[in-house]
Amino acid sequence: MKKILITGGDGQLGRSFSSNYQEKYNILSLGRDSLDITNEEQISKVIKEFQPSIILNCAAMTDVDNAERNPTLANEINSLSIKKVLELFNGLFIQISTDYVFDGKDGPFTENALTNPINSYGKSKLAGEKIIEENSNNWIIVRTNVLFDMNSQASFLSWVISSLKINKKINVVDDQINNPVFTDDLSNMIDMFINKDMRGIYHVGSDTLCSRYEFAQMIGRTWNLNIDNIYPIKTHSLKKKIKTYIADRPMKSGLISNFDLPTISLKKSLKKIRDK
Repeated sequence: MKKILITGGDGQLGRSFSSNYQEKYNILSLGRDSLDITNEEQISKVIKEFQPSIILNCAAMTDVDNAERNPTLANEINSLSIKKVLELFNGLFIQISTDYVFDGKDGPFTENALTNPINSYGKSKLAGEKIIEENSNNWIIVRTNVLFDMNSQASFLSWVISSLKINKKINVVDDQINNPVFTDDLSNMIDMFINKDMRGIYHVGSDTLCSRYEFAQMIGRTWNLNIDNIYPIKTHSLKKKIKTYIADRPMKSGLISNFDLPTISLKKSLKKIRDK
């Protein structure tokens, strides 16, 4: 049984993978309170004691606006920490990355599209990718976008549902395009990468390119909620409305793959969650 260490295990993806594959793999999933990815002493101790054959690195500073305010910290967490891990570990390193490594001018993007991040978060994640490529020959980089589940407060899905259930009016941007991914679907894809001994950069997104506003409407319809409470707003208007919303976002984004990966149906994923 392969041993997998999950960093950032208290996040959406870490919880999903650990829950779905705890019987298939020997998994040690550690959240930020148990393992600080920037602490070399902690990392060394965990690797020596657990001796994983695979590290699934879900640890990241994902708050885009906070990263813009604190680019040095974002770089330390999202890139420099990876070098420390790779100095101590030579097994398979799986890095979760993002569509924010692209500028969002002409998406969706394939794996060989030119990277050009426009904010500190994207720059720090791209720097992390480059560190992996330069310091290891045993890696998978999985780029994804707009992860969602039903159990996390950080999830767009749970925010939309909880808001509409109490008839709260919500503003959702209609000019940011992505193809959102259910965490369990991404977990299944990562399991496939491991089973098929794949290496390299892979893009994982659903089959539906849509704006956040269209995605919110899709969620509302699936749960039979009042979508009249969802109001479209432009990103520049949201920036004026919310003063902490400071980082530039890739607008026309989304991820598609040059590889023959299984198709992920966004509608089926939403129904699967609803019917649980």
